[in-house]
Amino acid sequence: MFGDFDKYITVFLTALVVTYLLTPLVRELACRYGVMDLPDERRPHKHPTARGGGLAVVLGVNAACLVALAFPAGNRPGGFDLHWWLGFAPASLVLLVVGLVDDIHGLRPWKKLAGQTIAAVLICLSGTRFGKLFGFELPPVLDGILVVVWIVAVINAFNLIDGLDGLASGLAVISATGLCGIFVLGHLSGAILVLVALAGACLAFLRYNFHPATIFLGDTGSMFIGLVLGVVALQSFTKNTFILSLAIPMLVLGVPIFDTLLAIWRRSVRRVVNGQEPVGTGKRPGIMQADLEHLHHRLLKSGLSTRRVAMILCIMNGGLVGFGLLMATFQSHAYGFFLLALLAIVYVLLRRMAVIELRDTGKMLLTGLRRPTHSQLKALAYPVWDMVCLAGTLGIAMWIFEPQNVAFWHAWFLDLPVWVTPTFSLLALSRTYVTVWTRARVLDVLMLLFTLQAGLLLSLGIALLIDPYNAPNWLLRVLVIGALGHPAIISARVFYQCIEEIVLFLKSTSDPNADTERVVLYGAGGRCQLFLRKRSFKDALSFDSRTIVGLIDDEPTLHFNWVCGHRVLGGLRDLPQLIPRHHITGIVITATLKPEARAAVQELARQHHLHLSEWCFENRNLGGGLV
Repeated sequence: MFGDFDKYITVFLTALVVTYLLTPLVRELACRYGVMDLPDERRPHKHPTARGGGLAVVLGVNAACLVALAFPAGNRPGGFDLHWWLGFAPASLVLLVVGLVDDIHGLRPWKKLAGQTIAAVLICLSGTRFGKLFGFELPPVLDGILVVVWIVAVINAFNLIDGLDGLASGLAVISATGLCGIFVLGHLSGAILVLVALAGACLAFLRYNFHPATIFLGDTGSMFIGLVLGVVALQSFTKNTFILSLAIPMLVLGVPIFDTLLAIWRRSVRRVVNGQEPVGTGKRPGIMQADLEHLHHRLLKSGLSTRRVAMILCIMNGGLVGFGLLMATFQSHAYGFFLLALLAIVYVLLRRMAVIELRDTGKMLLTGLRRPTHSQLKALAYPVWDMVCLAGTLGIAMWIFEPQNVAFWHAWFLDLPVWVTPTFSLLALSRTYVTVWTRARVLDVLMLLFTLQAGLLLSLGIALLIDPYNAPNWLLRVLVIGALGHPAIISARVFYQCIEEIVLFLKSTSDPNADTERVVLYGAGGRCQLFLRKRSFKDALSFDSRTIVGLIDDEPTLHFNWVCGHRVLGGLRDLPQLIPRHHITGIVITATLKPEARAAVQELARQHHLHLSEWCFENRNLGGGLV
């Protein structure tokens, strides 16, 4: 099937040569008519650069497709033929017009999205389908909707990632190569011809687009690349089943798709958080509004050069491509291993590359929990949750450990008063439902645990009085309710504190603001705990500019241990070595110091030009009626 390599070489060279020769001409036209990309805060290039270079890529790929059609069709599985190209050409023409208009005059996001949708619909009308997805035959309407959504998603993935010299075109070459490998394994030689053409055109364009670039793809090129890869990747869905049918193309197009998902996640969360801001305040970002937090922006902020950022992202995408090829090759032999490795990849990406999104999501949850818009609903939430947990775990215990019969629900309903009412009554009589759990203490949680255990023991006592001979079943119920129901009830109360701690941790470890003040706290005692407690209530939502690097304390037994979630880095005498190591810019005194210690820290702050402050709490006598 693949023995006739001359046609692949011819197609590749056609795309390469046509794009290589046309790109300088497109650049000259762009410069002559002022189609230039000007530097700004979102664009790292230093000088005005021609854009719209994707026109050369579009012409190169379509010229190569025409050359491929000139070869005898023979046995060319994979969907590429004259019918395929006649369906693809109108869609690419629509995107070409939309991209050129956007590159020359600029288009509003919704107009660009409308053009992308029209192109995707044309692809769908040409007969392109998912077919069987996850082993099931899709209904025609659902199949068409999925095709449109997939193509629009991939188009936007490459459109959003196109922010650095050579990045989008380099990723396109890697993704096309990966899909070629998938199709070789799936014996789809026809689809490979289109990918070879795209790889050749993008390689030729890289000659002018790699850093320092003299011309950019523009929306004309980035959207066309997404269209080609989105349409061709659909072939891989029909050759695999279950997770592989979705995982392989997602991996091959990994970096652009991951960046797009992060952008949607990030902008959606911020839209919700800022949705209550008044109109005209400038704080109502939309999902389609551009920002400075794409993957390449974050790597640039870390101090890497444009060239290194592009290479890192291309290497990352190459690794995902290799992983996808391994999954396609060994899908029946090492399936579990690859799924575990995929989970590890997702964890690393979320931990390292999605810190901003996780932090903003935590902020949204904290805002909603702390300031609910419906206080009456909030008052009912805990009692309803408690009732559901107690009744649900009772049903689980009865279902697992007791003989099943037709009257199960009747028996469960009759047992509710014995196993739910005592605990619920004690919760209502205690201060559980009048406690503000977003401001609760550990003692409040312990009191809740004690109340739950007391209610469970009371239910056990009532059950033993009713039927002492069924004690083993009653004990099993106690174990299930205590092991499942009580943790669920308690976790609903401490959920806010957990999110708050996670948000503060993400902020302290990866604050995107490079000018953040980095401080150490001098003193790891009770005063430090009060400072951190007070700070957590305020800063989880407001996010002040200070990042706590760690603690210092003169007590040697505390050194290198963790106190209140922060590490004790050493004592005051170790501070001169800690300042350059941790880039410390300030000290906050959170202890009652002796005069000599206070003088020493003041002198140290003066020598190293550190900002020195002290957090104080005191009891002030304001007078009164007593003489």
